[in-house]
Amino acid sequence: MTETKKPVIQRYLSDAHLNRAVQEMRPVIKLLNDSYGEFSLQLREDYFNIYYQGNSAAKVRFNAGGTYSAVIHYKFVEGILESLNKYSDIKQNIDSHNSSGYYTFRIKPNNLHGFFQRAHLQRLSGNIRKVHNGEEITMEQVIVTDNPPNQNFIIIDRQVADHEDFARIDLLGLKRDPDNKYHFVAIELKLGRNPELKEAAGAQVSGYVGHIREHIADYSKCYEINYSQKTQLGVFDEEEPGKLPDSIEINKDVSSVKGIVISSGYSRLAKVSINSLEDAITNNGWYIKAHRMQPEKLEHIVD
Repeated sequence: MTETKKPVIQRYLSDAHLNRAVQEMRPVIKLLNDSYGEFSLQLREDYFNIYYQGNSAAKVRFNAGGTYSAVIHYKFVEGILESLNKYSDIKQNIDSHNSSGYYTFRIKPNNLHGFFQRAHLQRLSGNIRKVHNGEEITMEQVIVTDNPPNQNFIIIDRQVADHEDFARIDLLGLKRDPDNKYHFVAIELKLGRNPELKEAAGAQVSGYVGHIREHIADYSKCYEINYSQKTQLGVFDEEEPGKLPDSIEINKDVSSVKGIVISSGYSRLAKVSINSLEDAITNNGWYIKAHRMQPEKLEHIVD
């Protein structure tokens, strides 16, 4: 018997877990959406992550018995551990002096909203800011917050890796084509003074584009499902509510896959680095663009 090859990327839920999440996660998702992009939910390979400003606040898995397991770094639960335990059946203790330690909480469905209540999310966010406050993460969050989903452009995922390439794409966008299909846009963010902004950043994004093109069938299937499941869950906090379709078709023409390097614009070094990168793009024949971060919508610059 011929063994079926596993897809390169599967960032979506099984049907059974999707049905559970649709019934049980909506109050939590609504609360995340009310944060105006500060918090977000991203689907992974049959689990999901709750992000705060680009940092994983909680990794949430589905348990066979109908409960959920939320895995949270011990530094993030400082000051709220006792309160979180009121909504959790089992807490796996860790050595608080272990810098890689995590708490695992088992949560019944009717306790999800209490566990992820606004007060807990606010305290989690404060603790995360103390630990992770990188400039490029902040820049990523500005891009996400300033570009809510709309008919023309959707940031469909962040920190994208797959089973063959563990390098992480900062953001993955979907841009609508004139024929109403969508094409991929790999987005890499660099600070203007970052030395990688020059040729190395261009080679990095060009590599992402080439990898997606090589596996366009798997990527297209993955994100068509990912998109459909997010609409069912109510994940999209739309710029124009009610305008997004329930499902999408992704352009499978490999030439449609694009890439862009975005540099922050606060430093004069950004302009110099962007000019250098544009020269490298021309010299190497890369199918990517360079852009200095400005207060404008990405949908207008990724064509």
